[in-house]
Amino acid sequence: MLAKDVLRILGITRPTLTKYVKTGIIRVNVLPNKRYDYNEEDVYGFLNKDMKRKTFIYARVSTAKQKPDLENQISLLKQFCFSNGYTISG
Repeated sequence: MLAKDVLRILGITRPTLTKYVKTGIIRVNVLPNKRYDYNEEDVYGFLNKDMKRKTFIYARVSTAKQKPDLENQISLLKQFCFSNGYTISG
């Protein structure tokens, strides 16, 4: 499996993929042309693994006069997170 496919399937970045390869989470075979062939079983097995991810919300306004708008933004973000099953970490 090619790196671009793994990145798309798992929704991770290339540095994260490199970290997973170095730690042995995803095994690779080095092809004769020096490219990596990522193990499909490891990739799809990792997909099914429950990973705890941290969820943060971010809101801002440009002036102090807009402070009430900031509170509205925060409440809407919290409502969105809770309705979609996210647990807010910070």
